[in-house]
Amino acid sequence: MVGTVFAVALNHKSQLDFWNDAFHTDPYKAPPKTPVWFIKPRNTIIANNDNIIHPQDLDVLSGGTIGIVIGKKATKVCACNAKEYIKGYCLVNEVSHPETSFYRPAIKAKCRDTFCPVGELSEVENVDNVTIETYLNGQLANSWSTADLLRNAYKLVEALTEFASLEEGDVLLIGTPQERVVINVGDEVEIRANGFVSLKNKVVA
Repeated sequence: MVGTVFAVALNHKSQLDFWNDAFHTDPYKAPPKTPVWFIKPRNTIIANNDNIIHPQDLDVLSGGTIGIVIGKKATKVCACNAKEYIKGYCLVNEVSHPETSFYRPAIKAKCRDTFCPVGELSEVENVDNVTIETYLNGQLANSWSTADLLRNAYKLVEALTEFASLEEGDVLLIGTPQERVVINVGDEVEIRANGFVSLKNKVVA
């Protein structure tokens, strides 16, 4: 059973580039210096082959990513030994409405029912240079590499456990690029990566 799903925003270079102008205006006048976290609550979590519910008259984005599955309680873990606390990895679809700001938690954008399909555990050794592909109705729609992340899996575990203890079964999403895939009712979206069990879901009204 999946525990709490934590996710990080602005962990891909393309996101910081896209929001750069906004980050240099009031009130902050600088990009965030620490990870920006949010949670995908229990109502969002579905499994492979479950249906993603598409809210009427709203844009919905598919964000293929990787989830770090925690294997034992982790508190104030150093990146240098974070691997000891990781049970494995899985593919995740961080479904969302488009963001209009990163200054306040976007609960309505991130936390709707079925907005977090979680795939099966894969015992991959390392995810520092993994290509994640999103297929829409069998056609490649998006591809990105985890090599472009600002913080890798081990650094994210370190950053989160500095203030929040993680339990066995908790999942930490490593982020998505700015460019994601628009999905609509009737679409079939599949997330793939070498060494992983693919994650496939149908989009329904």
